[in-house]
Amino acid sequence: YLLALLAALINAVSSVLQRLGVEDVPESGGLVAHMVRRPIWLAGLVLMAGGYVAQAVALHLGSLTVVQPLLVTELVFVVGIMWGWFSMPMRHRDALSALVATLGLGGFLWAADPTDAAVVPPLWAWRWVLVGVVIAMAVLLGASKVGPSWWRALSLGAAASVGFALTAALTKALTDSLAVSVSTAVTTWSTYAVVVVGGGSFLVMQAAFAAGPFAASQSSLILVNPFVSILIGISLFDERLRTSSSHVVIEVVGLLVLLIGAAGLATSPLVADVHEDAGANLLAGRGRLARWSAQRH
Repeated sequence: YLLALLAALINAVSSVLQRLGVEDVPESGGLVAHMVRRPIWLAGLVLMAGGYVAQAVALHLGSLTVVQPLLVTELVFVVGIMWGWFSMPMRHRDALSALVATLGLGGFLWAADPTDAAVVPPLWAWRWVLVGVVIAMAVLLGASKVGPSWWRALSLGAAASVGFALTAALTKALTDSLAVSVSTAVTTWSTYAVVVVGGGSFLVMQAAFAAGPFAASQSSLILVNPFVSILIGISLFDERLRTSSSHVVIEVVGLLVLLIGAAGLATSPLVADVHEDAGANLLAGRGRLARWSAQRH
């Protein structure tokens, strides 16, 4: 639980730092060259890698059905950073969305009480999961070819989210191999599948950001992953949730409440301002960061 929350916090800070790193990009272009020369952007990149490590260890120690839903709290951390450090105004809707998402997540985890069976998935089970993920991504990618920009961004974001859910499952398998020995991990197919699936999902995510409104892509990226991860965890790693009628009702309600709260946060200006590429100096000159910079100069 703590490692998953740490990964979400690190990812939130990384997002803010990388957003600051693309401020003042020359109009003539050169985005990549500009980013790699900014220490703050590089710090965000290093933190992103640290967030993945924290997530990987959390997945090794726990279950997909716990870790992946907890990563949704990145949105809450982003809102808190933008309000507390950058002094950006928080709407009542943003505070309510954060509270709703937190209550929904807590209610789901309390009712579900997920257990990790610590099984090693057989190859045939991986094949079925891979086929299901490929079909789902293909359908979503096909859906992104038509419709308005918001629909294309939504579909591409969902496709990337499905891919990232599979990446999390492969990461769990990778950490289990590393726990045996480095040589075991090097000779295991899941090690290389992490690179292929994760890299492909990352490219689809970038396409989602470029296809339309950020709120559409971010909503599907955040909201699809926990549901797909829960399905993969149950079918692949034999993870179990409590199944009594009362617990199932609370689990479903908790997930729906989490979805509503996370959707509200994903569309919040406090979150969008971190990720939107348009508008240089969007964060500069505000709050504690501005006062600290002014004191230095």
